[in-house]
Amino acid sequence: MDHVPVMAGEIVEIFAAVPDGILIDATLGLGGHSAVIKSSLGSKFQIIGVDRDPEMISRVGMTLPEGVSLQKMQFSKIPEMIRGEKIAPVTGVLFDLGLNSAQLDDESRGFSFTRPGPLDMRFDRSAGSPASDMIELIGETELYGILKEYGQERHSRAISRAVVKYRPKSTADLAELIKGIVGPRKFIKSAARVFQALRIYVNRELDELKSALSGIIPLVETGGRLAVISYHSLEDGIVKRQFQLDSGKCFCGPNEPVCICGKSNLLRVLTKKPIVPSDQEINENSRARAAKLRYAERI
Repeated sequence: MDHVPVMAGEIVEIFAAVPDGILIDATLGLGGHSAVIKSSLGSKFQIIGVDRDPEMISRVGMTLPEGVSLQKMQFSKIPEMIRGEKIAPVTGVLFDLGLNSAQLDDESRGFSFTRPGPLDMRFDRSAGSPASDMIELIGETELYGILKEYGQERHSRAISRAVVKYRPKSTADLAELIKGIVGPRKFIKSAARVFQALRIYVNRELDELKSALSGIIPLVETGGRLAVISYHSLEDGIVKRQFQLDSGKCFCGPNEPVCICGKSNLLRVLTKKPIVPSDQEINENSRARAAKLRYAERI
């Protein structure tokens, strides 16, 4: 397996300290974290590997060690699965958000602006509509909002106008359009932001993350831990806020006479600031560069 899981050593250390039981690997991908946890911690956990991408499930199914079972589902369905299979409370939950290397490197998936292919961008190609359908129908104002909110791209207005005018049909078409607007020097960063924004929108990634975190935390055993590796500020902000909310911080403000934000006292946050990869790891795996790890313990 050539896939290198991000911050594997830190993840093993985090979960080595929790009670034995069931661990949910909520973003199985190519199975790197599950394999490392099994190799390092042996029979401590029964691991349930979850992924919404059936192609990843199929690819990794025959390579995982004994004690790892697989489930295909979206993040938002995980709490329902835990309750339905009567496996609560679980002792660990791991999210490694974003793309894995196999998805990014497969030109037929449409995730990369460096690889010519269809504008698909779905994690599950058997469900929903590809990005190309959205681009064919969307208006300039709506697209501008998507690129501005999810991509934080400064050229969102000009790119949105051009996309609506020309309706690019492929990743190469969209990449060339972006380059024509921002120029070659700014192309890579702008293209990465635009492709990220479209992918987040197509897969409803932030909504899925919010739903999963709020639903899973009450189902973790006392002393169990939840860890999340994120790769951009929007994801990290959601994780930080949910952890704060579930560790007793109120977000209501002074104008609310009674707390309505839903705060609870379920967690002890163990990362005041996110953990980032070491320089050595970044040198060995450039895709780890943007990673931020937060974790918390159920109380």
